[in-house]
Amino acid sequence: MRVAAINDLSGFGKCSLMADIGVLSAMEIEVCPVPTAVLSAQTGFPEHHLLDTSSLIDKCKEDWLKMGVRFDSIITGYIPQERDAEDIISFVKAFKKDGTSLLVDPVMGDGGRFYSNYSDEMLRKIKLLATTAEIITPNLTELCILAGLTAGKAKELEAIEDQDQMIQEVIRIAEKVRTSKAQNIVVTGIHKGDHELCNLVVSPDGNEVIECKTNGGSYSGTGDLFAATLLGYILKGKNTIDAVKLTTEFISSAIEATGDKDRNYGVDFEKVLGYLSGGDYYEQNLQRL
Repeated sequence: MRVAAINDLSGFGKCSLMADIGVLSAMEIEVCPVPTAVLSAQTGFPEHHLLDTSSLIDKCKEDWLKMGVRFDSIITGYIPQERDAEDIISFVKAFKKDGTSLLVDPVMGDGGRFYSNYSDEMLRKIKLLATTAEIITPNLTELCILAGLTAGKAKELEAIEDQDQMIQEVIRIAEKVRTSKAQNIVVTGIHKGDHELCNLVVSPDGNEVIECKTNGGSYSGTGDLFAATLLGYILKGKNTIDAVKLTTEFISSAIEATGDKDRNYGVDFEKVLGYLSGGDYYEQNLQRL
């Protein structure tokens, strides 16, 4: 199996392409990276330098079309600039054939706030990209943005005391975002009360809330790890609900393996990559939990 991974590459932060390549390779899936930018460190660090490599998106498309290659899936993540979004849409149109799935991680904001590099035109293009995806993995803030709500609506939702009511409201918003009944939406990192997190799956197989283990911390790159691992399990034949359960366990184990460190450095997922090799997490690694 082969995946085209369109994302940035950061020297520090264990996110984006580092997550895509590490996770999918461990799952015996070939990764063909398309770097949108190369950064000295991910943007959460106070000091970082960005080298624009976005011209590679179009060059990869041209060269790979000449080579006649095909992909089982395409995954997209952080988009640094508006013009990159247009090139990514063009890349997807060129390579998304019958049997090629698309996972879009609409990296636009978090914690009820929009990231500073996103404009109305960028949002329009990301919405267009998301409409063609089989799977999208927004956090709650991004789901609200995709639905045409304010980013701050996410905080209002998490403040609802009745947890069942809150989840039903999120499902209603997710159904508004879905472009078809076949599309899978996985809403990640929803806060339930002060000390609980969950992921919500809205899919053709039904809706399900999947609880997450948490130590109360927040780490860079976990969204990228989640998207890559989820895609890997789906390519290995899991349905979306089971894939999210397995992915949640993997992320929880990576966080558990991470020492007390600056959140910007991300989690030590390298220590638990073995969990992804050769079979189901539950069947082969249950005793390590």
